[in-house]
Amino acid sequence: MKKIIIVCFSLLAVSLVACEKEYSIENNPEDNAQIVGVDCRISKVIYTDTASHKGLGSLTALIDSQDIVTRITAYDSVSNTIEFRADPFITNDTIHINANEYFIMDVNNRITRLHGLSDPTDPLSAQFDAAYFYNATGYLTSKIYSYTAAPGIPFYRVTYTYSNNNLTQMAATDLGSGNLVSNASMEYYPEIVPRRYIYIFPDEIKYSFYNQFYNFGEKSHNAIKKLTVRNFNPGNVPRDSAVSNFSNYIMSRDTYVFSVQMSGNPQPSIPALASKLDFSYSCK
Repeated sequence: MKKIIIVCFSLLAVSLVACEKEYSIENNPEDNAQIVGVDCRISKVIYTDTASHKGLGSLTALIDSQDIVTRITAYDSVSNTIEFRADPFITNDTIHINANEYFIMDVNNRITRLHGLSDPTDPLSAQFDAAYFYNATGYLTSKIYSYTAAPGIPFYRVTYTYSNNNLTQMAATDLGSGNLVSNASMEYYPEIVPRRYIYIFPDEIKYSFYNQFYNFGEKSHNAIKKLTVRNFNPGNVPRDSAVSNFSNYIMSRDTYVFSVQMSGNPQPSIPALASKLDFSYSCK
């Protein structure tokens, strides 16, 4: 039976009243001796503005006693509105989001395919299929996209490069033109080795609300220190970039991350705002 390690507040049916801090051990050094659990995973992230100490929002997964995600909700605490909500359910090897969107899992419950929409807010937009590929050690190494109407003709490829069991490079390419769409580089703290921390796939923005709650293979071994994402115009002309730094990690004695400070630009692929990120866990 699961136990939710960190409980913050009750959710109102219509709006969210966000708490400023769901969990913090900054003012109580004894709390860092806490043991979270043997087999736990992130169930909630709360974003708090470090200057005003006001809640900015949260991302929450409801996880049942069978370790199945039954709801994902993103709240905007500034406007007190639900930004996103999904009620996924599983049949056999398929995680159903709705009639047009679903994930396929392998025997290890890793995601191997996404059937999605070019614009997830428009059910009439073009449908695509993304195939996920893993290496022998279980890390996601590439994704290949093709439109459902043109199966077998890939139009987009993402590759991931690892060093010392950490994702260090990403490159996304338009296969029709050969142009680079975006790339990213990641740096890590060699001395910080968190347990079951976040996935960071800098290319995944449209379906980023699912990133932290499903199995995309092995996670990076060390704690992220810096993330730089670069976007390009046609012809590989740099357009813009987003740089974020991660610091002030606070962890439990059994090395789960309780909180981290993210500064710089927002990173929609996590998804995360520039803020203090507090994590809650669901444990078996």
